Amino acid sequence: MLGPACQRQGGMEEDGCYLSLDGAAQSALTFPSSCSVSGHPGPQPPMPGVPPQYRKAVFVEYPDASFTQPKPKPAWMGLLGPTIRAEVYDVVVITFKNLASRPYNLHAVGVSYWKASEGAGYEDETSQPEKEGDRVDPGKTHTYVWEIPQNQGPTDGDSSCLTHSYSSNTDSVKDINSGLIGALLVCRPGKDSLEWEEYIYDFSSLNPSPCRAGDSTQHMSDSEWGQGMDTVLTPRCFPSLLAGLTLCLKKQVHWHVIGLGTGAEVHSIFFEAHTFLVRSHRLSSLEISPATYLTAQIMPGTAGWFQMFCQIPSHQQAYHVIQVRSSAKDKPMTWTHYIAAEEMDWDYAPVKNMTSLFLEAGPQRVGSRYKKVMYVEYEDATFKKRKVSDQLDKGILGPVIKGEVGDQFKIVFRNLASRPYNIYPHGLTSVKPYHAVKPSQDKDVKDIPIPPGQSFIYTWKVTTEDGPTQADPRCLTRFYYSSIDPVRDTASGLIGPLLICFKKSMDQRGNQVDRTRLVLFSVFDENRSWYLEENIRRFCTDAAHVDIQDPQFYASNVMHSESINGFVFDNLELKLCLHEVVYWYVLSVGAQADFLSIFFSGNTFKRNMVFEDVLTLFPFSGETVFMSLENDREQTMEDFDIYGEEEHDPRSFQGEVRQYFIAAVEVMWEYRNQRPQHFLKPFQQYRKVVFREYMDDSFTQPVLRGELDEHLGILGPYIRAEVEDVIMVTFKNLASRPFSFHSTLQAYEEMQDATQGGEVVQPGKIRKYTWKVLPQMAPTTQEFDCKAWAYFSNVDLEKDLHSGLIGPLIICRRGVLSFVFRRQLAVQEFSLLFTIFDETKSWYFLENMERNCRPPCYVQQDSPGFRRNHSFHAINGYVSDTLPGLVMAQQQRVRWHLLNMGSTEDIHSIHFHGQLFSVRTSQEYRMGVYNLYPGERQWGQYAHSCCCGFMSMPVRKCQACGGAAKRGNGSKIYI
Repeated sequence: MLGPACQRQGGMEEDGCYLSLDGAAQSALTFPSSCSVSGHPGPQPPMPGVPPQYRKAVFVEYPDASFTQPKPKPAWMGLLGPTIRAEVYDVVVITFKNLASRPYNLHAVGVSYWKASEGAGYEDETSQPEKEGDRVDPGKTHTYVWEIPQNQGPTDGDSSCLTHSYSSNTDSVKDINSGLIGALLVCRPGKDSLEWEEYIYDFSSLNPSPCRAGDSTQHMSDSEWGQGMDTVLTPRCFPSLLAGLTLCLKKQVHWHVIGLGTGAEVHSIFFEAHTFLVRSHRLSSLEISPATYLTAQIMPGTAGWFQMFCQIPSHQQAYHVIQVRSSAKDKPMTWTHYIAAEEMDWDYAPVKNMTSLFLEAGPQRVGSRYKKVMYVEYEDATFKKRKVSDQLDKGILGPVIKGEVGDQFKIVFRNLASRPYNIYPHGLTSVKPYHAVKPSQDKDVKDIPIPPGQSFIYTWKVTTEDGPTQADPRCLTRFYYSSIDPVRDTASGLIGPLLICFKKSMDQRGNQVDRTRLVLFSVFDENRSWYLEENIRRFCTDAAHVDIQDPQFYASNVMHSESINGFVFDNLELKLCLHEVVYWYVLSVGAQADFLSIFFSGNTFKRNMVFEDVLTLFPFSGETVFMSLENDREQTMEDFDIYGEEEHDPRSFQGEVRQYFIAAVEVMWEYRNQRPQHFLKPFQQYRKVVFREYMDDSFTQPVLRGELDEHLGILGPYIRAEVEDVIMVTFKNLASRPFSFHSTLQAYEEMQDATQGGEVVQPGKIRKYTWKVLPQMAPTTQEFDCKAWAYFSNVDLEKDLHSGLIGPLIICRRGVLSFVFRRQLAVQEFSLLFTIFDETKSWYFLENMERNCRPPCYVQQDSPGFRRNHSFHAINGYVSDTLPGLVMAQQQRVRWHLLNMGSTEDIHSIHFHGQLFSVRTSQEYRMGVYNLYPGERQWGQYAHSCCCGFMSMPVRKCQACGGAAKRGNGSKIYI
């Protein structure tokens, strides 16, 4: 049985401390003096002083319904509730008692249930008995029943157990920040007796300010409260020790990772000297955003104490030290590199086609030229002759270091700079000095600074745990850097690419068959560089009056345009050949705290065995994708845009010609389609522009939307086609200002003497577009029958999208679409656009303000709440339970096309109550929550066995109307 209770006394809310650990935890992690291990010198005593305390509410398990004696749990679990483990076909029965001081409930992700066990209150028109589980008052008890049918268990491609969670959901933000969360594991049958170690981690930033459990802030000012409160927790403890957590050498460990934060937070979790295996892919770090659930496997191969931390600089105050109790030795081939750290002047914009005044030098502006330090490769240990690189466009990047599994690198490093640096790999688990280190210098090799003028030799080994799996590309993209002060060293320029490849991927000279391109996306923050003061003296003509605290000066030193290999504003030129297969090794390292959505406009790339056009890259991570270039036109890169496509003769095809007549039409839009009784005040209307379909090129008779398309809302009409078809779009601009029609799939071969696709169409004008559906735009054999892309206007992409111009483009395999109905009859499709519409960024903003705020109304546009009041977290343009058309039959197979086009704050965690997503890439995986990032289009499906068509927003919730077909063992739990 579970109940929010005190870990201290078993029936109360507890006073928890984030900033220190009790004596038992410290003694449990005391460094054993008899061990000879590598890594860090073990945990240190906490800093003196009285840390703040916070009253929390936590889930505690009891052995029976008396709720008198709680079950013990490991100290490393911190605030996490007990782990609920179940198998496919099980029925889990939970008796939940609320021993706290305010109402709570129990809501699960990843299992099926009836309405009485949903644990989520909203306007769903259900009966009172079905609502009893939505709110459990203090002292009351409720029984929740969760069922696990076969289609909610792990697939063959998943790990043995899927990671989900349960939490309180009366007010999800406050309840989670108060501490009410636990892990729910759904396993294959027969996996109760584990053959591995198992740990639960919750990576999130808890903000105590919206807590429920108590008011301990009444004597604190607004400025004091909340300052420094957002804390990264693992698992919900802080800052340095996971009490009692020791891993066994060479024994597999399963980490069940939960990222259930309540803000738009992104984490890049790194575990020193270890790599992760997630969904058959080798990762050097875990990418965590709100509502992330994953199971990661590791194989500890080196004994010692190792830090686990978030690599984002502003999060590194939260870390943990984990102990691993001798490593196997290989006899690998050795690659020798002579690399120096050298200082030089670097120009971010040598071509000078700049669009930012910040890069113009001036009395109190440095300009585009800065002193930096770079990794440079030499021919031999004399460090006199530089080695010529075959990567002429690598820019500020250091030399490419690449090797295969089983190889080792001998890195001879010389510091030719004016301050201490070193060189250290990210993604390798075995890093040691080449020569034995004196006992007086016995520290972790990553912490050994190499003084100016000195040399140091490293041995880096590439173990099996570092290399690609069968599901990975043949080379993994990693990096090396200076680890003395990682934030300032990388800001100063010390970063280089490291490629870890399959065996027999390279010849004896390290060459590969296909062409490679290395791309580093980075925000270089020159304010954190070691050379800031020198740059001010050298490049500012009025250096004496420079105020380094001036926000404008600070901003001028941050390369916010996401420099590519150290160049900004199209200063990097890449020369590629037609029909060439190119492997792109893409890195994101720098001061950025957000992920990147990298667009390959006009081309698709292959990743995880499926074709995509947007690559989501988290901070301090790398990806490998490959692309076949089918164009001979000029290609440019923004955040990463490649324009152009091979010209195809539209008369030479084997498919059909699919014609669409689409117009941009201005409408009055209300974000709440129906006004429920609890919304008595009329909702504001906004002028927007939308794509709408017409019967023919006269554009006089619009195509009326029926029941199957009612859910599209603000989205444009479906454009559907199969491989080898030719799509012909006749676009007319019926709006009052210029717009366009464009797709990310490829550049268009346009009629009417138009230039490259997507350019301006003036009001009242018509333009025709024709393009052929190539195989790389369609689903692979591992995917579902159809996949979603998007079309939109790109005159001003941000303003056009916020004004409403976007629609779904569905590409299917041959023979899938009905000739008569132009859709797939066996599957019901829904396209959902999750985005934040910001009306202050719309073309019609001023017009809408004049309409909705007539005199004497006064609008203060610079007030903090103004933009918030005119931003709408919407699905297909509707908020607050008002999206129409989500109606489906029981046992109907439903395919969901999920789209997201927005900024970095548009992270949407999609959860269908009582349902799991089936997502296919190289294999099929199941997820209770799908994380949708800007620019992404994802497609998933399931047999809709429990939803009758009522769905709520912003988190998707279903009204249950059926149960599992097959039942297995029952489990009773008391919480």
